Amino acid sequence: MPAALMARAGRLKCRCSTVYAAGLLRPRIHFAVRPLLRPLSSIAQNAPQKYVPSFENSISPRKTQYLTSSLSPQESIDPTVAADGGNSHDNLDEPRLRHHAARSDRNGRHEQQLPSNNHNHSRRKLKTKSHSPKQPSFIRKRRYTITYNRLYRSPAHKAQPTNRFSAVDKAASKPDEPSREASRELKNLREMHSQWGYVRHQHPESERQSARKEFRSWKTKFFKVSRPDKPEDPKLPWPWRDNAKWLFELNGVRNMHQAWKALEIEDRRKQWPLVMLSTLDRCPDKAHMVLEATLDPLPPGYAINDVLLFVAQRLRLSSIKNARERTLRAEEVLELVAKILEDAPTRHVPLGQRTAGLFARKLPSEQANELYSMLQRANIKLHPNTLLQFAGKLASDMAHKETAFAILKGLADSGIDLNAPSPSSAITTLLHCRIAHGSSSESNSSFSAKDTLEYFMDRGFVPNVINATAFLDSLCQQGEVEEGIRLALLFSESGVQLDTKAWSTIFRGAKGSLRVENVAKSLDVAKAANAPYVDVLNNALHAVFYFAEMESRVKRFAVPWVYPLFGPMLRAYAKKFELEPLQWWLPDSLPLMLTQTTGNDGEKFDSNDLRTWDFLETIVPLTEKSFSAPSNQPKLQPNTTTIAIMLRAYVKTLQNPYDLMAFYAFFKARLEEQGGKDGLATQLIEDQGSLIHDTIIMAMTERRGLSRPALQVFGDMLKDHLQRNAAEGTERSAAAPVHPPPGLCTFSILVRGLFNSGDRILAEQVIHVMKEQGVEPNLVTWNTLTKGYAAMQNINKTVSTLQDMEAAGFKPDLFTFKAFGKLKNQGRALEMMEGIIDVNRQKIAGEDLYE
Repeated sequence: MPAALMARAGRLKCRCSTVYAAGLLRPRIHFAVRPLLRPLSSIAQNAPQKYVPSFENSISPRKTQYLTSSLSPQESIDPTVAADGGNSHDNLDEPRLRHHAARSDRNGRHEQQLPSNNHNHSRRKLKTKSHSPKQPSFIRKRRYTITYNRLYRSPAHKAQPTNRFSAVDKAASKPDEPSREASRELKNLREMHSQWGYVRHQHPESERQSARKEFRSWKTKFFKVSRPDKPEDPKLPWPWRDNAKWLFELNGVRNMHQAWKALEIEDRRKQWPLVMLSTLDRCPDKAHMVLEATLDPLPPGYAINDVLLFVAQRLRLSSIKNARERTLRAEEVLELVAKILEDAPTRHVPLGQRTAGLFARKLPSEQANELYSMLQRANIKLHPNTLLQFAGKLASDMAHKETAFAILKGLADSGIDLNAPSPSSAITTLLHCRIAHGSSSESNSSFSAKDTLEYFMDRGFVPNVINATAFLDSLCQQGEVEEGIRLALLFSESGVQLDTKAWSTIFRGAKGSLRVENVAKSLDVAKAANAPYVDVLNNALHAVFYFAEMESRVKRFAVPWVYPLFGPMLRAYAKKFELEPLQWWLPDSLPLMLTQTTGNDGEKFDSNDLRTWDFLETIVPLTEKSFSAPSNQPKLQPNTTTIAIMLRAYVKTLQNPYDLMAFYAFFKARLEEQGGKDGLATQLIEDQGSLIHDTIIMAMTERRGLSRPALQVFGDMLKDHLQRNAAEGTERSAAAPVHPPPGLCTFSILVRGLFNSGDRILAEQVIHVMKEQGVEPNLVTWNTLTKGYAAMQNINKTVSTLQDMEAAGFKPDLFTFKAFGKLKNQGRALEMMEGIIDVNRQKIAGEDLYE
């Protein structure tokens, strides 16, 4: 053998020994000859090899792989392509894996039998046997190769710890920016190869070269504009960045479509890619509008799918505060997808599982249900992960729980593991039935959470504490509190460790039933859940408060709603808690009040209006019994929840308006005494927010002549809120804000009180302030306004309020109809509403809609 060949063989032998010793390869070693290495990109070339993450399935055969040999088939909607919303995994199917494994064994045996004295022959044989499948030109023209060993090389291989059993430094294995850049590039190349494998069969051989050129051009530019770290001003200016400025600056899809139709059809076909790319770059929020306006002639299917994926990734409906605007945006996106699915030829658009999953997760339940129906009508097969996305979204709405149940039943019958995280999460959402307050539609639903749980348990589903809590909450909301308590104890005996949230759910349902027996039974659930003792005592105290408040409403007592609460609750409180933390907040002597056991516990709480209260004979004895449990432990320190409950009970027990104003002055002085520094006051406001302030405002607005003091309390909250916003980013001064900011509940309580006292102008000014502060009204606020105007017999304002409520995206409920019932001349109001509807219909009919 010549000396040069012997030297070369020696170097290869040393290289193999080194690689094998480092643990990078298995005993069977495959060489990747340099002329066969396929390039990737300059980005991956510059990235450190130890940070390049793997993209292959972990069960694929360990051998030197070329990039294209690990790429999956087309990313069209197909069950072999795994994707769930934004996280997709491309896996090789079983036959293909067996094919690769067999091919690897044949190559390995052949290489080991190559004669050492015929180097050229071995190179020729190696090239023949280990060549990857035919690749498109955009893969072959890269300058770098990613092999299996480089993809799986980790920081641990570079610097192994001296102790082989010690853990590798986690910081060393954390990918940095070059690693993420290379991973993105690999993902993009896989998608390109997958889509090209689908697109190439749509063109005859004569047009395939030009189609491949257009495909490469689109993909290269699309990856630039869709990057999350896209530069504002690229180093090499993109000449097409402003190509669509003349189009996306127009208002509405109709105007865009007319401007687009003004071009010749061939010009539209040539300009579409750059116009669409320019829109994605310069005005991404209008990408769905530009795509819908430029679908004539029909663009390439892969480009449509890319734009839909771009739209789905940047769909931020939660950032839109107005409910009506959120609904309109969702409808626009849904209309675009429907137009593409219905008008495009069959299989023209390879709609990806990732795209469908993102739309399912981000669209509201109503639009997600319509999208699912469209996909079903189009006979598009969805991957299980995508189906789970739809099931999870539809399960959150009572109106679509049956559809979600049908999806999950189909997955269960197909053999999916129901105890895996994703199916278990969807089942939890399905079992949780939220019944809206004042809604009448949910009561007619045939969905049964109990039957659903039994169905899945028959198919191997094992409930955990999260599933159990959701199911118990559904039973309590449906009025089956006793069944919920029984099943909670059964879950605990069966090994499901209930937590504090599960017990709080049961206690809330028992308290809402207004039955003392259920409250007593819920204490047994607290023992099974090992609930904190202070939390149990707090809930027992709040049960007294809740029973008194609901009794006033059921018996229709006239306002102000004053309850003889504080005396009984204080006697129970003193048995387990220290008095000093509560005494700091009250101007009265608590030990003196505890000695008064006659009447209503003091002159301050005396009332000339003698009422008979049932809660004093029902829930109060049970609470005193729960607080009288023998204990050798010292008295407990109350938390902020305990203090808030007792302060609210104190406010609700005050009879005279002067005493109410005096207490707020004392309470305000305590807050300002600490000046926003760490202490009892700051902790109370941070934990409880505006709860106590809202209780004081409600008590003031229930009494004649206290509307102005209520506005002063609101003014203190608003002033500190404005000061807090103005002082953001600056050091906290001695006069830091101490009052909580007014919330939606604060505005609603104040508006209702002002309307009840006849101060319509002040109420409207408060609404104006609420909008200035960016607080959007909810359905309760709209019902309050409707009831206020209807009680004043202001027909015009009542009708306009109902219109505004509908424009904001809210549907009327039972309380809306009750509020409208305050109007005496309801016929006149209905005539005005019908007239407005007719005018709107004429406007719509007069518009020229584009074809």
